[in-house]
Amino acid sequence: MLIVRPIKSDDSEAFIDFAAATGVGHTNLPNHPAQLSQKINHSELSFAASVDYAGEEGYTFVMEDTQSERLVGTCTVDATVGLSEPYYTYRVDQVVHASIDLQINNRIPALHISHDYTGASRLSSFYLEPDYRCNFYDQLLSKSRLLFMACFPEHFAATTIAEMKGVIDNAGVSPFWESVGRHFFTMDFAAADLLTTSSNKNFIANLMPRYPLYVPLLSDAAQTVIGQHHTDVEDIVNILEHEGLHFEGHVDIFDAGPILEVRTRHIRAIRHAEETQVLLGDEVLHGKRILVCNNSCHDFRCIITRMSHNTLVLSIAQLEGLQVAAGNTLTYCRL
Repeated sequence: MLIVRPIKSDDSEAFIDFAAATGVGHTNLPNHPAQLSQKINHSELSFAASVDYAGEEGYTFVMEDTQSERLVGTCTVDATVGLSEPYYTYRVDQVVHASIDLQINNRIPALHISHDYTGASRLSSFYLEPDYRCNFYDQLLSKSRLLFMACFPEHFAATTIAEMKGVIDNAGVSPFWESVGRHFFTMDFAAADLLTTSSNKNFIANLMPRYPLYVPLLSDAAQTVIGQHHTDVEDIVNILEHEGLHFEGHVDIFDAGPILEVRTRHIRAIRHAEETQVLLGDEVLHGKRILVCNNSCHDFRCIITRMSHNTLVLSIAQLEGLQVAAGNTLTYCRL
C-alpha cells in the first residue's frame, strides 16, 4: 500500500536522495543537505502549529511504500510565498511601438520583473521515483496535498501557483539563462539556482535588470523556451492542468519555466472534496478510484482506493494506514 504522510526528521536520507535525483532546476528541492534539513524542520513545525490564516508555513509530504518500507516520493505545498523574502517572476507582456506618420504599429513581447504572486500559496518540490510513475501513484502524491488544502482551507491563500521546471539540457544549461541571467550574475545556471535557496532573495533585485527585456533581442534559443516546461515534468503538468491550474504569462526569472495559477477554491480536488463515514469491510476492488484522507493535520494520511455505490468501505489494513477506525469521518475526492 502507498501512503502519503508528513515528512519527519527520520526521512532525511531518502529526502537527500530525492533532491539528488531531480537534477538542476528544482529550486525548491535543492541538492544541499543543510537546506533540506531546514526544509524538514520547517515542515514539522508547520504541521504542529495552530494556524488561523495563511502564513509562512511549508507542508512537505512523502509517499511511503508500506510493503517495501521505503519512501518513493515527495511534494510540498507552501502556505504563502513572498512575505519575508521577495518572490520574483517575469510577466510576459506586450509593449506597443507605433508611428502614425510611418503607419507602423508593432506589438513587441517584453518581460517585466514582477512580484504579483506575493502572498499566494505554492505547490512545489514534486519528485516521484520512476518505477512508481504508474497506477495513479503520481496523482496520489500530487493531489494528496490538494486534499490536505481542502481539509484545512484557513491555512492557505486565495490563489495557488505551481512552478514548472523550464527547459534545461542534459548538461544543466538553460538557454534562457545563457541569454539573460549570465550577463548579470556571471555564474553558471546551477550555481545561481542553488544560490536562491541559500541566500536572501534581495540579491535578485540588485543584480537583475530593472527595465523590461524585449524578447526579440534575446537569442532564438532563449525566445523558444519562454513559458515552456521541461519534458521531465510533463506528467505533473497534466495533473495540475486537470485540477484547473493554467498558464497566465508568468515565468521563472532564471529558466523561463511556466508558472501555473488558479483560484484556490476552484481547484478540482477542493471543489469536489466530500466527507463521509467509513465502514469496515473487504477492500473494494471495483468502482471509481478516489483519494481518501483522515482529517488530521499533524498526522495527515492519504491513500488511493476505490468507492462503490457512494459508500466508503476500507479494509483493516487501510484503516490502520490512515490511522482511523470504522465510523470515523474521512475526506475524499474522485480522481
